[in-house]
Amino acid sequence: KRQVHGDKFKEEMKIAILLGLLVAVAVCQDGVKYAKRAESLLGRSRAEFVCNQVNNWVLFGKKDTTYQGRYMLADQYLNVGQRIPDGQRQPGDVIVGLDGAHCGMIGSDLNIIHSSSSKYAIIKIPFSSAQWTFPSGWQIRRVKGTA
Repeated sequence: KRQVHGDKFKEEMKIAILLGLLVAVAVCQDGVKYAKRAESLLGRSRAEFVCNQVNNWVLFGKKDTTYQGRYMLADQYLNVGQRIPDGQRQPGDVIVGLDGAHCGMIGSDLNIIHSSSSKYAIIKIPFSSAQWTFPSGWQIRRVKGTA
């Protein structure tokens, strides 16, 4: 009787693990899709997309948008999604400065895509340069978009 119960438990655990893996794959696929959308904007003018508008367009399909009743400026990205440690960032995650002034998107190579005020364009920078773009610190957020 114990062996039957043990075998059933093992089967249930296998199913739970497989379901967890399927959810993780779906999240990763969405992230890659978001990263590619962000990368398609590289080189565009900052006059066309400021930082929050890049993230808004990538995640929600509109530059000027609301999410759960909030108008999505850079600082609002500190309040949505799940906080992720830097070392666990994935393509499509949002990076947002702790001062709420700037935000960007993690690209498919795990670097940062953002609308640069100094270059006046949407550019990609190495993640190792984050301290120059976000001098007050940053958070990585995983936001479920709708686009």
